[in-house]
Amino acid sequence: MTETEGGQQAVEDLITGEEPESCKMKENKSLTNGSNGDDVETTGVQENDVSASGDAPVAGAASKEDLAVPQEVEHGEDTDGKINSEMTQDEETRTHNDEPSESKEDEDGDKKEEKEDEDPDWVDILGTGHLKKKVLREGQGMDTRPERGQLVTIRSKGQLPSGDEVDCYEEIQFVLGDGDVVQAWDLAVALMQLGEQALVITKPRFGYGEEGRNDDIPPNTDLTYELELLKVEEKLNIETLSPDECCQMADKKRERGNELYSRKDYSNAINSYSKALEILRDIKPSSYTEDSKKTVDELKVKCYNNLAAAQLKVDAPNAALKSCNSVLDIRPKNVKALFRKGKVLAVESEFQAAVAVMKEALALEPSNKTIHQELSKLTARQAEEKQSEKELYQRMVGDMAKVTEIPEDHSKRQWMYAISVGILAVAIFVGAIIASQA
Repeated sequence: MTETEGGQQAVEDLITGEEPESCKMKENKSLTNGSNGDDVETTGVQENDVSASGDAPVAGAASKEDLAVPQEVEHGEDTDGKINSEMTQDEETRTHNDEPSESKEDEDGDKKEEKEDEDPDWVDILGTGHLKKKVLREGQGMDTRPERGQLVTIRSKGQLPSGDEVDCYEEIQFVLGDGDVVQAWDLAVALMQLGEQALVITKPRFGYGEEGRNDDIPPNTDLTYELELLKVEEKLNIETLSPDECCQMADKKRERGNELYSRKDYSNAINSYSKALEILRDIKPSSYTEDSKKTVDELKVKCYNNLAAAQLKVDAPNAALKSCNSVLDIRPKNVKALFRKGKVLAVESEFQAAVAVMKEALALEPSNKTIHQELSKLTARQAEEKQSEKELYQRMVGDMAKVTEIPEDHSKRQWMYAISVGILAVAIFVGAIIASQA
């Protein structure tokens, strides 16, 4: 079955089929409050990057550990299994015989897709065909549509082209437009009315992208969702919340950022970390206790460190430097921030400053191999930079010497010419006197 046909089958199953035993609705879940456990702050610079999330669904509590050094991921090894390409003659024959039926399947899938395109009930949300919505049950009117920033509660049942169920919730709550869920939900729910039930078909770009999600959602997979908008509430006022409640909200967004980072969706990860920091910055200082201030500062350090890692991934060194400095304002001896700051300064070719910062990090963790390696690289690059500057200076001095030689030769020629003219003038003058006396 082709992916297109599978997607259509998923739509038909959601409309007419009974809910299979494999899809058991999960307990009510909120993406705005609550905590999935303490975050374990890893010590110093690690050799592994942020790990992929567990089997947490859309909200995605990615990793309970803070992000480590991002560049180390690039040195990891793929562990994908190898596909045995051997095929018996009988298998080849069966494959050959199946070709006509496969062509027929493709043709049937194309017809179904054309039929869907012709169905006026399907709304192409972005006009690209990548995200479509169909109303199954009308809502309570246009004025009940949620607005960006409001708290929405929905029921969800998702399906892969294979028919497997994913993201099944009786209730799940999130802030609309904050990036707490897959983009397909944010975009589709914004067009739903209170009480409306709708089908949403999304391409991977607005689902789980090229990376997929762990073992349950393969890479580059289309998804079909049945969504129902259950409740719309006003945006939470941070000023009315306690520091602990604000920290819980911010930590959810940090975890979401970690999940996005693990899927290499760095831009949206930056958005999630920034949202978390906005919440933390809006806490009134007057509401702090000694313990809550410590908790807020620790969470800020994690968010700024992770933000810097993501900013480095999208080639935004100035922003990453600012994030590193924000960490160091709170924790001047934070090794991760010092390490990343050194990396940023190296990108900006400020090798002397980069080496100094990296040495400071190494002094805090003398046995850290990653810092040793990076410091060796920076020292070598600094030496190369000095050698290049020396050679450039020598070339400049040589060129200047050649330039100064030209006027000296020219000056000599001018003096010789002047002397010759003077002698000639004197000779003519003497000759004229002698002639007059004769």
